[in-house]
Parts: sequence; C-alpha cells; structure tokens
Amino acid sequence: MPFIDRDFINDLSQRVDIVDLINRRVPLKKAGKDYKACCPFHNEKTPSFTVVPNKQIYHCFGCSENGSAIDFVMKFDHLDFKEAVETVANESGISVIYDQNAKPADPRIKRYIDLMKRVCDYYQSQLKNSPAKNKIISYAKRRGISGQTAKSFELGFAPPGWNNLFDHFKSDQEAIDDLEKMGLLIEKKDKNGDFYDRFRDRIMFPIHNSKGDVIAFGGRVLSDNDNPKYLNSPETPIFSKSKELYGLYHCRKFSRSIDYVIVVEGYMDVVGLHQAGILRSVATLGTATTTEHLQILSRTSNLIIFCFDGDLAGRAAAWKALNIALPVIKSGIVIKFLFLPDNEDPDSLIKKESIKSFESRIESAHTLSKFMFDHVMAEVDFDTIEGKTNFLEKVSILINKINYETYQQQLVEGVAQLVGQSVEQVRLVINNQEKTSQNKPYKEHNYSESPDKNYLSDFIGDDVSLSKTDKRNTTKTLMSKLISLLLNYPLIVDATAEVRVRNINNSEVLLELIHSAQIDESISQESLIKPFKKKTNIYSRLKELCSLEPHLSENQARDEFLECLNSIERLQKNTQIKHSIASASTIEEERIIMDDIKKGKRIN
Repeated sequence: MPFIDRDFINDLSQRVDIVDLINRRVPLKKAGKDYKACCPFHNEKTPSFTVVPNKQIYHCFGCSENGSAIDFVMKFDHLDFKEAVETVANESGISVIYDQNAKPADPRIKRYIDLMKRVCDYYQSQLKNSPAKNKIISYAKRRGISGQTAKSFELGFAPPGWNNLFDHFKSDQEAIDDLEKMGLLIEKKDKNGDFYDRFRDRIMFPIHNSKGDVIAFGGRVLSDNDNPKYLNSPETPIFSKSKELYGLYHCRKFSRSIDYVIVVEGYMDVVGLHQAGILRSVATLGTATTTEHLQILSRTSNLIIFCFDGDLAGRAAAWKALNIALPVIKSGIVIKFLFLPDNEDPDSLIKKESIKSFESRIESAHTLSKFMFDHVMAEVDFDTIEGKTNFLEKVSILINKINYETYQQQLVEGVAQLVGQSVEQVRLVINNQEKTSQNKPYKEHNYSESPDKNYLSDFIGDDVSLSKTDKRNTTKTLMSKLISLLLNYPLIVDATAEVRVRNINNSEVLLELIHSAQIDESISQESLIKPFKKKTNIYSRLKELCSLEPHLSENQARDEFLECLNSIERLQKNTQIKHSIASASTIEEERIIMDDIKKGKRIN
C-alpha cells in the first residue's frame, strides 16, 4: 500500500468541485451563493445541510457535521482516509500522486487478489455445473436463499472430492503455489508436490475487503450433523480475521444511510437478514470481536448492536465483546446487545416471526450499561451488603477500562444509584481499584493467547537512540526504536510492514499504535498514546518514546523503521533456529534439523 504524497492531499480539496461531488450523492439546490439539501447524516424535513463552493466545505446546522470533500466521502461512502482521497481524485479526473520514495506495494498482492477472483468464479460455476449441485440447491431452498441473494453475495459450491480445485488449476504452477499460500490448497504429508483442497462439499461464502475484492472464503457444511460446521481461510498476506467483517462490503454497498449496524454470529445470518431487507448486518470471521472490528464498525455507524444467542455461550461471547468495547467507546458511539430466544438465530427468527418483529427486537436491545450491570448483579447476592460490595468492586474494574470520561462519569452515577452510595464514595472505590490494578502485570485479553504474559517487558526500561552506535541491538531496544519512530512519524508504516510486525513476538503495543495511526493519519502523539493512559507503566514509557533525537525526515524515519524491522526479524529467526537445534535429542536428529533449516523447511 504506497503512501499518497502529502502535498497532493493538501492541494486536493481545493482542486475538486465539492458541489459536483456531493450532488452525485445528495441532490443539491441553489440557495444564493451556496447550495442546500436535507442532511444525509441525520433525519430532517427542513434542509440545514449547506455546501459553500468558494470555501470548498460543507456544514450541517442541524447535526454540526462539516468538513471538506474528502471528509464528506469518508463519512458518506464509509471509507478510510486513503480510500476517500483516491475516490475524490478519481471522480474529479485527477491522477493520484504517490510518494515515490515510499516502499512500493508488494506486486504479489494484486496477483493474489486476481487469483481469488478466479477461485470465486470457479466455485460459482460449480454451483451451476457440479454433478452434486442438487444438494446445494436443496440446501438453498431449505434455508430460503433466493437466486438473487446468491448472486449478490457471489455464493458458490466446493464440490465433494479431495482435489477438484487442484485439478482446475494444476496446469498453472504459479497459481498452485499461490493457492497454497492462500490456504486453499494443503500439501499432502508425503510432500511430493501433491495437494488436496481445503474446502470440500461446502457452500462457499466469498469474503470481500472494503473495495469489493475477494480476499478469503468461508465454507459451511450442508448437513448440520457434519463438523466443523464452518471452515474459514487461514490468515494470509491479504486477509486478517481480526480486521475484516463478513457482509461489511455489502452493507456499505446497498445502504447509503447506515443508522445502525448489527453484528451477528454467522455467514447465513448476514445473508438471511440481507434477504429480509435488513441490509445493515455483518459477522465476525470465526473469531471473537476485536478492537480492530470495533474501530471499523464505529466508522460505519454511530450505533453498533451485537446480536447473540440467549444461551450461556451467547452471553459469554457478548461479555467478551463488552470487555473489548469498553476502552474503544468514544463520544457519539452507542453500543447495544440483543439476545435471541434459545435455539434461534436471526435467520430462523425472521422466518418464524416477521421482519417487523425482529426490528422491534433491535429497537429494544439492551444498552451496554444495562447488560454490564445486569451481568455483574447476577454474579453476586445483591440483596446483601457483601454482595453490593462485591458488585461495586467488579464494576469498578470494568469502568476503569473506559477512556471516554463523560461516559465513565455517567456509569459512576448509575452505580451510585444502584448501591445507594454517593458519587464521591463510588469514585473513591474506582480510584482504589485502579491503583491496585497498576501493581499487576498489564494484560489485554485479546492480545495474547497466554494470559500471564506481560508483553510490556519487551520494550519498557530500554534506552532509545536512533543514531547508529555500537550499542547492542537487543529485541527490547529494537522494539523501542520501532515504537518511537511510529510515535514521531505515524505515516511511515504501510500494510506490508504491518503484516511483518504481526509476526513479531510481543508486538501488541506497536500493533495497536499502527492501527490507531492508520485510522486517523493526522492523529497527534497525545491521541496515539491516550488508550494506554490507565496502564501507568506503558503510558509513562510511551511518553518517553515521544521524544526523538535527532530529527529525521519522513523518508529517513521510514528507512530506519524498516532497518529495525529487518534486525528484529533476524533476531527472532536466530532464536527460532537455536530452539529448533536445542530440541534435538540425538546427534542424528540434530543433523536432520540443521539440514531442514538449510533447505528453509523449518524457518520461513
């Protein structure tokens, strides 16, 4: 993902016709020197949305939305900053200027994307032409999937058999190699160049990125007796489960005004809701809700509704989502929870009740605060002093995760009413809980599979110097350098670098900073480190790393970042090699391991 030239971005808003650009999306009427319309961002009958051509800005006097042409396209088309810049430029007939000194995009990415489209076409053809197509047709009829819906979502069929996809592409060796990298082909254990298909006898759901490119697949068995019910593509250079939502592309494509987005559990739920006319539905991809998911959702709509089964598993999943959401909540964002009756999913419930009934359920979804309080109250004997004390302590831990001060204060007042104490008394308990937690290792449940791992130790306490010295380049030092560079130059990391960082052990702090920088390219240092404010040790270290000497140009900083990244990858690889050799129990086994390493079989 190459960087767009900064000067080009600065000039773009003055080079486009904001009236023409907005008028393509919202019909404008002349009003003196300006133009007016009913605001697309809130419901109104009297136009209060104004476009001022001589200033190249828009402003709504009703909801206070305002900004440039780029801001409008980001908001209206639900795009990130880079996508909006490219859209505005393309619609205005202006060629985008990229930073020529930036590292070029990996040429393989386009090849992978093109290949995934070919695979999607293959699966779609099998839906029509496979000898086993009758079973998928029968399944579609049973689930009420129309031909139009199947076409809209590009549904396909992976026929039964071990190597149908392999046979289809076997004459193209490059495609075979890439299909293995995409996880769609798996090499057989004998490793003689033969492969078998990952997806077999399944209805196929293509997963799209924000541009509509197919980047992965999900497959569902046709019989509920078969396992696993759902099978997903693995992580690849073009697909990260934690950053993608199934149905988001379709949600944005078919819904201009997204007043809410509902997060459901499965592919079929999204498809069923879409077919019923509820177009604002998405699903996570075989993983729990992540911080990245919530950041994407908050750019899509101000109201996010999580929809789960009402059983214990569903409520447990909802509780995980709530804990992820607490640090992410910000002004203007409302999060709710909808629980369905036992043994029902959105698709089945709509068929059993009606669209209107389901929409009523959406309207009556629990607020985050109600779900949080009810959940904790159910864990204690709230009718006793001891139970209320336990409730207060448990809730205090949750409230301390919230960075949005106004919302935090409102929750404190709500807790005070429930336990019959003053706001000051509740605030004292919350502050004491925060002090207690500061003495414990920092843990974030969605960051590491090992809950006792304190990843902070990998960069705290190391001196940072970006000048080349004879100082030893430890992993800790290099991680500090990477973080410091990003804090001072948030635009230096592209998608390729991020993929590499994800493969580095204990890189969670750096990754969160990268994600924040990519969401808002003009983000300040203060805003970058603010999510860590309640984690005193981390926050303190990050503040130290905000100071960078000597000053570097952006190109120098990018080169330094990549150099540090290369170094830390080498260190990690060397450590892996040592561990592999040390695992040998005999001289012969050690020789085999070393031969494998030389051939690149053990260390990639």
